[in-house]
Amino acid sequence: MKQKKIFEITDSAAAQIIKSAEDTDSTDWPLRIAVNVANDGKYNYMMGFDQSKEEDLRLKINKVEIIISPGSMLNLKNCKLDYVELEDGKYEFIFLNPNDPSFSPPDESLDKNITHDL
Repeated sequence: MKQKKIFEITDSAAAQIIKSAEDTDSTDWPLRIAVNVANDGKYNYMMGFDQSKEEDLRLKINKVEIIISPGSMLNLKNCKLDYVELEDGKYEFIFLNPNDPSFSPPDESLDKNITHDL
């Protein structure tokens, strides 16, 4: 069995994050990844280039330096960040998070993972 990582960033997501950092002159900034759990239990994901705080967990994954607050880390453990084509020519970041109550694992046997807005 493959060992699960604390957090995973796919090659396509890493390439897009690095490109975004270069496009916005943010290459010196780590990427903050956060999740806010609403009162109804819905997970709201946020990410952006930010300064690190002392309590942040700092990780370098797939050439991308990320920071996650301890509060968010509880809800992001074993999560995978991917960058996929949801519709022709329309790419988006998606979070594959087993901690999210609305998560359903993608069918690995399919050529394309089908996602839907929650």
